[in-house]
Amino acid sequence: MPLVHPVAMLQAAREGRYCVGAFNVVDYLTIEAVVEAAEAQRAPVILQTSSGTVKRFGVPILVQMAEMAAGASPVPVALHLDHGTDREVIRQAIHEGYNSVMIDASAHPLQENIARTRDVVEESHSHGVAVEGEIGVVAGTEDDIVVQQDDAIYTTPEEALQFRESTGIDFLAAAIGTAHGFYKVQPRLDIDCLRKLAETAGCPMVVHGGTGLPSDVVTKLVAAGGAKFNVSTQIKQTYIDGLYEYVDSHRTEYHPLKLLNHARKELVEMIGQYMTLLGSAGKA
Repeated sequence: MPLVHPVAMLQAAREGRYCVGAFNVVDYLTIEAVVEAAEAQRAPVILQTSSGTVKRFGVPILVQMAEMAAGASPVPVALHLDHGTDREVIRQAIHEGYNSVMIDASAHPLQENIARTRDVVEESHSHGVAVEGEIGVVAGTEDDIVVQQDDAIYTTPEEALQFRESTGIDFLAAAIGTAHGFYKVQPRLDIDCLRKLAETAGCPMVVHGGTGLPSDVVTKLVAAGGAKFNVSTQIKQTYIDGLYEYVDSHRTEYHPLKLLNHARKELVEMIGQYMTLLGSAGKA
């Protein structure tokens, strides 16, 4: 089916107390793997592209690749711009086929964050595109965004409500102690804060920094109200480890398609496990 608007799938997840996986893709192989896993699990899914991936391929090519993969699929697939900080890239995504965009102005003071986010919301909604905003500061590394753990700023329910009402965003990423990239220290998660935010904000909540969290913690985050769960670093790790694994065991074989097929199968298995854990399996 064609790419779909993500709000309906996230509202259904919010009401059904499960979470939709949002997986950061880096090429067509990873796009194929995400969609194949979604089909196998009968799960709604979101393809995400980071600013680094946009710089590598460009918005038009990424939209074409996502449309190719989703077009032959019976499950709902949305295309989302993750951590948009470049206003021109966000504008291009809005006008050239993305279903939703994230404006990440969380590095700015609250009122400036609100103003920048509201500007994107106004343009996006006029073109039928959904918007994710972020309030608070999530630690870790995501492309060019680097935040030390001690510099993370947790979101309060009062700020979340103000942000939601002042901007009109469709779903909200909040800082609750998760971090982008690999966890080098034990994260200081405030799951009760997520629960309060989910009750207060009045829109689907997004969990960033999903890679490396124990299964029981992921389950608790879903139960607390997470409706969109981002996975980026685990995609890269599984992809590269799959390539290394095949090369190490077939060192004298020179067959790129077998190499790539092995990596794709590893990705499909890993992504499917996330979908089961998030409760989205069978919800398409």
